[in-house]
Amino acid sequence: MLCVADQHESPRPNLPEKPRTAEVVDAEVVDSEVVEADAPARPQQSADDAEFRQYQQFLEFQKFREWQRSQDGEVAVPPSAAPPAAKPEAPKKAWWKRALGLLRYKLVRRLIYLLLALLLLNYLYNSVMTSWFGSTGGGNGTGNSGIPTDSVPVKSTNPQQAVRSVYNYLRGAGPERTCELFDADGKSGFAGAYQAPDCATAARQVHQQITDPNAYANPKFDHNAVTEIGQEAQVLGCRVQVNGGPRLGTFKLTKQSDGGWTISAYALQAESCGG
Repeated sequence: MLCVADQHESPRPNLPEKPRTAEVVDAEVVDSEVVEADAPARPQQSADDAEFRQYQQFLEFQKFREWQRSQDGEVAVPPSAAPPAAKPEAPKKAWWKRALGLLRYKLVRRLIYLLLALLLLNYLYNSVMTSWFGSTGGGNGTGNSGIPTDSVPVKSTNPQQAVRSVYNYLRGAGPERTCELFDADGKSGFAGAYQAPDCATAARQVHQQITDPNAYANPKFDHNAVTEIGQEAQVLGCRVQVNGGPRLGTFKLTKQSDGGWTISAYALQAESCGG
């Protein structure tokens, strides 16, 4: 049986329903789940992918090694890389700058000091020797022999020194001054021995035969080369060792009143030198 609504019955007012707490919470949960479901899933890096990349790098390294071997072991430069630009060469230092640079080494400085000391000793030795044997060394107005051109031979105080002075003056720039060591008879004997008109000419003839003036000025006398008896002495040329020129003959010397020795006779060979 149908029930007919009473037309006069007032309808229920449409009142909003009270929100349900449980439904709101359920709606929020559903919404969050929907949002998370809609977001794309992030792929996670697996261990297989890392190993694959390492394998790819290993293959690339193997290719690089093969290319390097194909270049005959030369410096490995990737084909795409351009060769480095050559560096400009530094300018060379001057020779004197390089020589001065050696002075920073202690050994080089010591060698230089040693060389200077030897040169000084040699100079002092020559000065002493020439002063002892009738000549002076170096200085202005001297010839190549170290003898002053205006010097006058001084009579020696012993026969050996007198004969050494003959050798010394013969090798000098003015060999004719050697005759000042002879007296008149000695000059005549010296000229006749070399078949010269005078003593000066004979001295120049001997001078022309000298090849080493320094060696010629220092003859070596044997122990029996000089014989001295009273005011006279004899020096045997055959017992004198000479280098750098001709060996002279035998000298007879006479002691003067002032103590000096003068050459009073000369001969190329003495009888006592035979055999």
